[in-house]
Amino acid sequence: MKKRLEPLFAGLLIVLCFVAVRADGLDKFIAGQIRTRKIPGLSVAVIRDGKIVRAAGYGLANLELQVPATKDTVYEIGSISKQFASEALMLLVEDGKVNLDDPINKYLPANASDSWAKIAVRDLLNHTSGLKDWTEIKDFSYRREYSAEEFVSLVRDFPLLFAPRERWSYSNTNLPLVGIIVERASGKTYEEFVTERIIKPLALPSIRFKHQEDVVANRATGYVLRDGAWRNGEPFRPKVIAPSGGMLATAVDLARWWEAVLGGKIVKETSLEQMLAPARLNDGRTVAHGFAFFTDTFNGHKGIFHHGSTVGGFGAVVRRFPHEKLTIAVIGNLEDGGFGPEYISKRIADFYIPGAFIGGLKETKEETPGQTDGFLQLLKDIAGGKNSALLTASYAARISDDFRRRTNENLDRMKSFVYLGREKITPDHFVLDPTLTDVFYYRMTLADRDFYYHFRVDKNSRVGFIVTED
Repeated sequence: MKKRLEPLFAGLLIVLCFVAVRADGLDKFIAGQIRTRKIPGLSVAVIRDGKIVRAAGYGLANLELQVPATKDTVYEIGSISKQFASEALMLLVEDGKVNLDDPINKYLPANASDSWAKIAVRDLLNHTSGLKDWTEIKDFSYRREYSAEEFVSLVRDFPLLFAPRERWSYSNTNLPLVGIIVERASGKTYEEFVTERIIKPLALPSIRFKHQEDVVANRATGYVLRDGAWRNGEPFRPKVIAPSGGMLATAVDLARWWEAVLGGKIVKETSLEQMLAPARLNDGRTVAHGFAFFTDTFNGHKGIFHHGSTVGGFGAVVRRFPHEKLTIAVIGNLEDGGFGPEYISKRIADFYIPGAFIGGLKETKEETPGQTDGFLQLLKDIAGGKNSALLTASYAARISDDFRRRTNENLDRMKSFVYLGREKITPDHFVLDPTLTDVFYYRMTLADRDFYYHFRVDKNSRVGFIVTED
């Protein structure tokens, strides 16, 4: 018996050592991110095969009181709140109280704009409505409440950016209108409906609606970076925008929530299929965004994700790899602009699924002579404000001064620029330009970190979009 057990113990020891090494490497990576990005604090949860394999906090939940962040720290989750709205609406569809193809004005207050007549309910969830983002309203106050009619009045006079389903454009106006539809179709407040039909049945205690005046155990304080210094985030009150970004959660409960949603524990399988299906435009093209869920693929690994950020000083991302049964939640108390939760979540994924992140790719031989020099020269032209024949005309016109500035800064600190590989663009990639066919991956090593470029090209090898990750 002893001889039979020895190999078993040896194998178990190897597994435990591997887990310990991975945990140690993950801790070091996150500690480095906190230091480099000046993140006050963050919490991470990882669920694999239905079990929590990682739940930890790093840094501080409150700088002034020096309170550590833990797995139980509660944060604002920003736009990840949108999935609660999409779930709520689909429950009402299942109840027979809402039809996704009805015009939204059927369910909205009487002061809804006539120009919205052709916007279907599903367009709000798909972000194909053409509605302008409410964050561009100059007179909007984060410190007062708005009724449904008042919110509609604020956004009704915005001209549509495009006819419904002509294009895809993310707009925070869509989900507050979904919340209004939920209220008018259910006869309950949005908060009551979501709490009764979603939060309570799942028994996720930290998930709740944000009310500035509430005393919430373990709630983190949010921060923003201004001129390199931390400042307190801006408090906001309006319940009407809760469907767009008004929820609180721990990283653990957020990961559990996604496991429940994508596991079909709230809505029927047929409803979930609709929620994850790509948005379809009038010309038949699709966009890899469902009902408040983004989908994407990298190196053969399909992912479902959403990010969140608030003026209150928080950033978050949840990422699910359905085939690998892996869910990752990252939430921190720094606004998304300086936090980089998407990058951190992808790097964490690479600890569990090697090759799920661009950083796991190895340098490879370029496919055509001069390819790397060409992409590097393109970056130099962008930094120098020059026109380049390697860019499509439409993308060249959209390159911002900020992108040129950051590109110039990277080139000044560049130590190396190497080719990592190429992928064909498929409908599973989140790409808005249908003329783009391939993506080339590069790593630029800087003095203090690695910076990654995705060059998306058309059939003529002209770059139509550049994605950066760091």
